[in-house]
Amino acid sequence: MTNPKIKYYVVATLFVAIVLLQMVVPWLGVMPLGAFVIGASATIIQFTVALAGILLGPKYGALVGFFWGMMSFINALTHPGTIGSLMFQNPFTALVPRILVGLLVGFLFNHFLRKRSATVRTIGLGVLGVLAALINTIGVVILTVVGFTIMHTNFTGIPDQNLLQWLIGIVSFNAIFEMIVGFILVTVVGNILLPIAERSGIKG
Repeated sequence: MTNPKIKYYVVATLFVAIVLLQMVVPWLGVMPLGAFVIGASATIIQFTVALAGILLGPKYGALVGFFWGMMSFINALTHPGTIGSLMFQNPFTALVPRILVGLLVGFLFNHFLRKRSATVRTIGLGVLGVLAALINTIGVVILTVVGFTIMHTNFTGIPDQNLLQWLIGIVSFNAIFEMIVGFILVTVVGNILLPIAERSGIKG
């Protein structure tokens, strides 16, 4: 009989590999939405982390989120010169929101949705998709403001005042689309993968 822990490790490794692929191949990690609104795009890696938390539980969700955060941190250090890389050179900004996505989404699914009816669970998956987008966006914005303020960051394009409002203005447009994509993506993929995982003995 296969050790249950091995199943979790294998699936967690698969999620890590997917995140790595999404980081390396831009169009796998960012969904362009120019067909609907010019200039809009949605980062979707947080939904991979959320699905890891939903399928495997908060511990493994946090682990996949940690890997994403480390990849963001390393990428920011090795590709400097942009505001985005400057944001994620702060390890707290790179790691904390991504870990929280897997941890909180996994915890909420296990405690409130795993044993509920199919209808309730389907709606709940969509809500968790929205929550994943919010956790990542809000976490990055807050930690960026704190980091830039403490470090007195000076970079072309970054205002000296009203930094929070400036960042909200930058991310809010795409954040709306990320929440919509998250609702759809986590609902659809979650409903496909959950029965398969549960038949395989993976129950969070």
